[in-house]
Amino acid sequence: MTDAALPGISVVVTCYNCRDYIGDAIRSVARQTLSDFECVIVDDASTDDSAEVVQRTLDELADARFKLIRLAKNVGQTGATRAGLAATRATFVCFLDSDDLWNPDFLERHLAAHLNESYAVGFTACNARLIDGQGKLIAGCVYWFGKERASADRDRAFAPIDPARVPKVDVTNNTAHWQKQTPYRLYTKRVVHWVWVSTSSMMFRRSLIDLVFPDDDETFRLHMDFYVVVMAQMVAGSLLIGEALYAYRLHGRNGAADNPVLGGRLHLSSRNWGNTYTVMLDRMLAAMERDRERFVTSLGERQYKRMLLRMQAARAAWPISWLLVARSWLV
Repeated sequence: MTDAALPGISVVVTCYNCRDYIGDAIRSVARQTLSDFECVIVDDASTDDSAEVVQRTLDELADARFKLIRLAKNVGQTGATRAGLAATRATFVCFLDSDDLWNPDFLERHLAAHLNESYAVGFTACNARLIDGQGKLIAGCVYWFGKERASADRDRAFAPIDPARVPKVDVTNNTAHWQKQTPYRLYTKRVVHWVWVSTSSMMFRRSLIDLVFPDDDETFRLHMDFYVVVMAQMVAGSLLIGEALYAYRLHGRNGAADNPVLGGRLHLSSRNWGNTYTVMLDRMLAAMERDRERFVTSLGERQYKRMLLRMQAARAAWPISWLLVARSWLV
């Protein structure tokens, strides 16, 4: 038991031409069981009536914790998020995509995970249910969450499914109910693997976001999430909550998740991300080298060198990559 007050939480919701879903996203924030938060919705110069939908939703809520920022010019994912960050100040920050939905206990569960007695992490992340454009369930989880996708089911003709993870279907009310669980796993690897879902699943320490957030809006109009999450993992590690605490919406117009076929190893995106991956890593390396003093001040000389070597290893071919990783352990 402690008399110390809980830290505040900032929520940044960015929106561009998402009139059909932004109202539901905002209402999912308003329904949170944890009430001490501020929420800024940034409309990135939408060309539809998204901003009007946001304003009507806020008028209905009449909640002083929410406010709308309307940008006069479209600046992309990074610029819109930067505008939201500039208007918030809390110790922790979450980013909700305008077409996703949080469970009512999302903020409560993530804050509790951050306040665990074992290990302070840079960010927490949870699994997701998948829903369609009408809000109907289409999958109970994102299968690769907490796994290295390339080896998630390799050489396993039959992979067991825990019966406790199969929901009870309520045919009377047309709903599904999963058993409550509290599995937490610390992810300590300082290598580049995507084991999370989207930034809608995460809660970050604001100090970490201030350190790793990209400084160029135009270069990072898209894929800011990849840049921020990988950099944050390399700096501070993450805590995975093995429970779906939000809904990731597949509605056919997603910027990345555009694959209409789900199942097994099929990725949510149909495009080849190879070039994007290498370009983003190059930009991360450039930022670390350019802002060396700032990173060393935050991380210390040893951890900075180790992180730089790991980033270089992710860009190099074998056996150079292996040698760089080995060097990182000797720093």
